[in-house]
Amino acid sequence: MDNINHLLQVLLNLASDDIQTIRITNKDSTPFYFVRLNSSLQECPICSSTSFRSLGYYKREVILPNNVFTGAKVILEVPRKYCCTCNSSFSDMKHMAPKNKTISYKTILEVMELLKDQKMIFNSVATLLHISESSVVRIFDSHCHITRSTFPDVVCIDEVYTKNSDFNSKYSCIFYDFYQHSIIDVLPSRHKSYLHHYFQDIPRDELLNVKYVCIDMYRPYKDIVKLYFKKALICVDSFHVIKHLNEDLSKVRIRVMKKYSIDSNEYYLLKNWENLLFDNNIELNNQGKYNKRFKQVLNYRQLQELIFQIDSDIRIAYQLKDNYMRFNQTSTIKEAPAYLDTCIESFILANIPEYCEFTSLLTNWREEIINSFTLYKGRRINNSVAESMNAKISTLLFNTKGIRNHERRKKRIMYMINKTGFSVK
Repeated sequence: MDNINHLLQVLLNLASDDIQTIRITNKDSTPFYFVRLNSSLQECPICSSTSFRSLGYYKREVILPNNVFTGAKVILEVPRKYCCTCNSSFSDMKHMAPKNKTISYKTILEVMELLKDQKMIFNSVATLLHISESSVVRIFDSHCHITRSTFPDVVCIDEVYTKNSDFNSKYSCIFYDFYQHSIIDVLPSRHKSYLHHYFQDIPRDELLNVKYVCIDMYRPYKDIVKLYFKKALICVDSFHVIKHLNEDLSKVRIRVMKKYSIDSNEYYLLKNWENLLFDNNIELNNQGKYNKRFKQVLNYRQLQELIFQIDSDIRIAYQLKDNYMRFNQTSTIKEAPAYLDTCIESFILANIPEYCEFTSLLTNWREEIINSFTLYKGRRINNSVAESMNAKISTLLFNTKGIRNHERRKKRIMYMINKTGFSVK
């Protein structure tokens, strides 16, 4: 009984002297816990009079998040008073549950804490806490109060794929705070018309305070930033540039590979050792291992050289990629213009068909790529903060099958990432 008493105190947010008695009965195989509370009010909450009399107790059922009370009924017997001065009646309420609600504050806290995890969906939270899924949804909608944050000095813009959206868009647009690693706002669409409508409601002075905006190479973002963030420098995320470069190098590899039969050494090298063209973290001068195909000991550098000997386009394409990677990793904002122009010229002279699109990309986004070498508080501006958060968001959306309602999806994403916005009221 002492254990039950202590557990009820914790779950109901009560002190030990708040509980007068606990009675346990059974009716139709259902256990009933009757918790009678002591009176603590010393004056009328309406007129502050100390002249009042008892009206007995009223009974109130509450739901508690604990296996002990699964299938049981917890009934609170709350003291009720009548004020002889102002003729008002009132209950001697404790901080156990919201007014006219059966779910305790403890359950609400448990729900909101669990929903900070991207792997948790409404149904799994309901199962863990022995309440209905609709109750979890109502708790979240009622107690998660999140609004747009002020746009900071550095803003990152990215998107996540959202199926089952109420809006005619496959992607939600997300604004990130580069320095604070938090979400500013989530929009249901990245369409240019929607972005126009959104930014027309943002105070002009707030937008003028933004110094840098980092984007991927989605053209409408660039147009919107130029129109509304008039004092901001646009930076292209280096990750997306490298992604395009690797995709084009892969096209060169596939083109050359298709010239050879499946059982050839050339096909074997290009198919099974492609990582030697893309992974910059591989130690090429490693200890060699016996290769059954070539019947000799080979290290990674020797295997890479065998790949280069297959076709000159492979060697040239790799060298161009390697040169750009070195530029991306070592250049400064001062050196970037000349270094980038040299890279562009090298791609043009190589005349590799698969790199034509990438060469155009470097030319069309030259200024924004150079801006990306800007340092803000010692850090190069990029969308790495967005990419790391997008992974969590994608996990959440996959587990929840999208969350069709945009407002609920927005609140769930921002609450999960920012860990703020919960209010018991």
